[in-house]
Amino acid sequence: MTRHASIPGYFALRVLSALILLKLSTQFLSVHGFANFAQFLAFSSLLNMAIVGGAQNGLIREAAAASEDELAAVQGAGLAVWAVATPLICIPLVILSPQISRILTGSSSYWQAVIGLSLLSLAAGPGQVCWSILSGRKRLAQSLGAQSAGILVGTSIAGWLIVRGSFVGAALAFATGPLVATLVALPFAARLRLGWRPVWRGVRPLLSYSMAMASTLGFSALVLFALRSVYREHFGASELGYWLAANRISDMSTQFLGLFMLQAFVPHFAMVADPRQRSGLMLRYGLMGAGLTGAALLVFLVAARPLVHVFLSDAFVPAIPAIRLYMTGDFLRVWGSLAMFTAFAAGKPGRYAAIEIGTMTVMAGLTLLLTASGEVRAPQVAYAASWGLTALLCGLVLALGQLRHRAQSRAHGERRIPLPDSAPRAL
Repeated sequence: MTRHASIPGYFALRVLSALILLKLSTQFLSVHGFANFAQFLAFSSLLNMAIVGGAQNGLIREAAAASEDELAAVQGAGLAVWAVATPLICIPLVILSPQISRILTGSSSYWQAVIGLSLLSLAAGPGQVCWSILSGRKRLAQSLGAQSAGILVGTSIAGWLIVRGSFVGAALAFATGPLVATLVALPFAARLRLGWRPVWRGVRPLLSYSMAMASTLGFSALVLFALRSVYREHFGASELGYWLAANRISDMSTQFLGLFMLQAFVPHFAMVADPRQRSGLMLRYGLMGAGLTGAALLVFLVAARPLVHVFLSDAFVPAIPAIRLYMTGDFLRVWGSLAMFTAFAAGKPGRYAAIEIGTMTVMAGLTLLLTASGEVRAPQVAYAASWGLTALLCGLVLALGQLRHRAQSRAHGERRIPLPDSAPRAL
């Protein structure tokens, strides 16, 4: 019971942490300070994904499939990936820290913060390996409990520093959360039969398993960083702050949608082989996802101003149109997400990645075109339009597939000529 309850509990804690930091940062920081803080958090999140090569999901799967004697090799493969990734990531980040600072904040003066965030994220790599191993061995409460401890500590210290007006200190404090989680997880991981040295055997399947997820997350993050830099040059830091506030609210919706698809839809779909049943599942979960995101959009359409007042601040009232456009895009994104996780469940990670990367490419092109034409809502319009286009294309592909399947079924039925009663039958 505890193991199953830890999933919604952990997600609720993440949402609560995001809401607290969003409220405090919009209340006690300037719009410019909020934008910089949000950029630093996004940069730290990207580093946390990259430090073990995006292999977190692969580690969970490999740990679940491994025997007790093979578990140490799985952990060793994860540590080997971390050992290689650390210098490959750290050295360029240190050298390019002024340029990265300029991309994130518009100024190169925060280069020391870039280095600090990089080192903190890199140091948490072994902890990520431990959490993944614990999750794979069905010790989900221990894994998510350790990560929850890190979130609580990081959020508490970051919130205190935000109130004092230090967005750099707050970002660094939040980045210490994974280190706290590592310390909490170590006693649990020590009870398993693990080895604490890099092992090269098993690295290749681990990386191939996670390549699709890493490519989509990395591509999306890099595209957004580049677009935000261009957008700031055209419209300034205040408008960037409104975009980021809308983006943060949208992230909560899309994270919940992703968790819903991954935890509920994917296992159910993978266990069904009949095409009709699979089509029924896709329709059912698509409607459920559309209902959830549509209800959120409706609530915000009716009560936008009081919600912004409570969860953000009155300084972000101008962001209401951007938030509404983003939430419209979230509603349209349901169908693209359904297609992505259908491919994931069917064992086609390349198709999963292609849908995400293709949509982000269209969004980037539309954003640049609209930004160049002076449209201040360029990112939000492009987000809704690109996922709407993906939904349309996925719907057409699904409809064509259904028609092809029916045609094949009819043709197969016509070829089945019944034998007359007098004809000899095979024994």
